Amino acid sequence: MRELPPSRRPGRQSASDWLQQPPRQSQRLALPTMPRRWSMKRAAITIGVFAVLGFVGGFLYATFTATVFPTIKEQREAGPTRTVPKNWPQVRLSPGHSQHVINERLDCNECHDPAKESFDALDTGVCTQCHEDQASLAHVDLDGMPMDCFTCHVFGSEPDVFGRWHCTRCHGPFETEGSQGLAMHASVPCESCHNPHKPAEETVRECDECHQKMEVQHGRSRLSGSCADCHGGHKLAADAASCMECHKTEEPKVSASATFGGGHDSCATCHQAHAFSASTALKCTSCHERTKVLAQNTAPEHRDCSSCHEPHSVRAAGDGTCKGCHDDVPSTHHAQNVGECTGCHDPHPKRVAQVAQQCSDCHDEARSERAFHAGKIPCVACHQPHRFDLGTLNDRALCGRCHTLQIRLTRRNLGHSSCESCHEGTTHEPAGIVACATCHDDQISKSPKGHRECATCHEPHGGTVSARSKCSSCHKTIELPGLHRVSNVLSGEGHTECKTCHDIHEDEVHADRATCMTCHENVADHEPDAKRCTGCHTFTSGH
Repeated sequence: MRELPPSRRPGRQSASDWLQQPPRQSQRLALPTMPRRWSMKRAAITIGVFAVLGFVGGFLYATFTATVFPTIKEQREAGPTRTVPKNWPQVRLSPGHSQHVINERLDCNECHDPAKESFDALDTGVCTQCHEDQASLAHVDLDGMPMDCFTCHVFGSEPDVFGRWHCTRCHGPFETEGSQGLAMHASVPCESCHNPHKPAEETVRECDECHQKMEVQHGRSRLSGSCADCHGGHKLAADAASCMECHKTEEPKVSASATFGGGHDSCATCHQAHAFSASTALKCTSCHERTKVLAQNTAPEHRDCSSCHEPHSVRAAGDGTCKGCHDDVPSTHHAQNVGECTGCHDPHPKRVAQVAQQCSDCHDEARSERAFHAGKIPCVACHQPHRFDLGTLNDRALCGRCHTLQIRLTRRNLGHSSCESCHEGTTHEPAGIVACATCHDDQISKSPKGHRECATCHEPHGGTVSARSKCSSCHKTIELPGLHRVSNVLSGEGHTECKTCHDIHEDEVHADRATCMTCHENVADHEPDAKRCTGCHTFTSGH
């Protein structure tokens, strides 16, 4: 139960007693007691009023249903005598209608004849009724002929114009012959500077009416001081009066090659046109802060752009510039179609650590820097970067840079003194080794089948038999048949010294009696008529 405000609490009575009391009638709201007869009369009047209202309402409903509603429906189906075009929401926002309807709050009938069924284009005579002054100074076309109002003033939904007038119809899109481009003020409506309904001398506003804070410190006293001296009104600031018109002949003289696409598009890229001096020119790092420079961590001179580049002749930097400091570095490596120095050393490499271009960047026959000479040796292992031509070196001098041991071994073997005699192919792409039989066919043809691979026993460059190339490397003594191994005889004695009976380059074994007698002379009288001892003393069986 909601608690009553203190002002309405009945003194000190309890809540239950207070609620049981009959409500007190306010003296102000109390009505006088009326006789019973008057109450009945008032009820009868009320009933009568409602009865009359019901009758009137029914009558009106029947009348509208029978006459008014059908008439409205017929009128809707027939349509009005003059309708508002469907594109009125767009037309209303056109510059012409916006000015007349929204700003001036003119009624449509003040310009459009209400007797006509459509809102077709008006005759310009309607305009002159209010705009007599403007009509007296009509804007002329490029041929000097006056134009009507609707040529410039747009009242329709098309075209979409910038500003109050459709100036670009004749003066656009900023490329019309005989009319300079409007690049500088492309974002400013034409009427901000021009008023075509004023005398010619008053048509263009002075620049300082908008650019009041512009302080110019450029040029000489012979200039009039007008902004139009350089800008002409419709040029980009960067193209104002082409600086070369003055600096082609006057100091500081600047060549036409000072500007080029890709950064140095115009003088204004580096120079402030209204505060023009060398001290105010932008520093190179303003644009090229992240440009990498050759050896920038070890050659601080390279970090100063002016060390190599002239401010007004940036692209002239080349080999002549390099030799100004590096005249003690001769080079016999002449890159084709590029500078002698810059052909290999990119002044502005992609990576800071890159000092020179990869050889394979130009020598595209190489797949990589290690594509040649067994695919392991980098180009600079043989070619010195600034003395790249190796045509004056013989093969021993060239190969000896890496193959020192092999060159030393061939000194004892004059037949192997020329590397090209045995190594086929080219230095860049060795194709293999010439077969030993090319020179040693007589020895190989007589050698046993297992002895025809020369390198099995011979060191290839010196030709000597290696100390490690013993017969026992292939012919294990314990596995040899017959009398090749005599029991209780140490290795190297008896029949274990192969060269006693065998010649490594001959297939035939020396098994005649005379050969055996060189060791077994104590049995010279044993079967003196036998021509071969091996007839009984076999080396091929298990005896």
